[in-house]
Amino acid sequence: MYLFMVVNICSIKFVTKIYSFQAEMKGSTATEYGLVFGIFEFVVFVISPVYGKHLNRIGPKFLFNGGIFTTGVSAILFGLLDKVEGHVAFITLSFLIRIVEAMGNAAFLTASFAIIAKEFPESVATTFASLETFFGLGLIVGPTIGGYTTPFAVLGSALFSSAIMTAFVLPSHGDEEVEEKH
Repeated sequence: MYLFMVVNICSIKFVTKIYSFQAEMKGSTATEYGLVFGIFEFVVFVISPVYGKHLNRIGPKFLFNGGIFTTGVSAILFGLLDKVEGHVAFITLSFLIRIVEAMGNAAFLTASFAIIAKEFPESVATTFASLETFFGLGLIVGPTIGGYTTPFAVLGSALFSSAIMTAFVLPSHGDEEVEEKH
């Protein structure tokens, strides 16, 4: 449960205020950086059902760990965007990193639903409610860290560390290939 809490606190969703200021400094319009935010949710919307369909084949633990790892690395890379010179390079990398980050986010969220249902069958609703609380806490904590790079580096590193920890701690429920019923 504690790993799920850490992951939800560190889930990088607070980027709006920090990133928009940086994007404007690089010459991006509100439409451009708005699309950078929107592409994240669009990719999650499109890819989550794909992950859900293949969850038994991929394995929830692998999908969860891979998703956390991808999201953590993407967050760190996103935090380095202030070092990119030029408007086109900045906005292009912004899109690419957010797309990859969204794929990782969708992976760990999809897998977490299956894992939580399996690990906490008597308290699924309470567990999800607790995790949403920690997600909200992440939205509060992230921007208070300060600067542009630091919040992404700190929270991305925490996600990266969580991926390593879950590889050892998280039980493997359903990671073996399960025959799908049609």
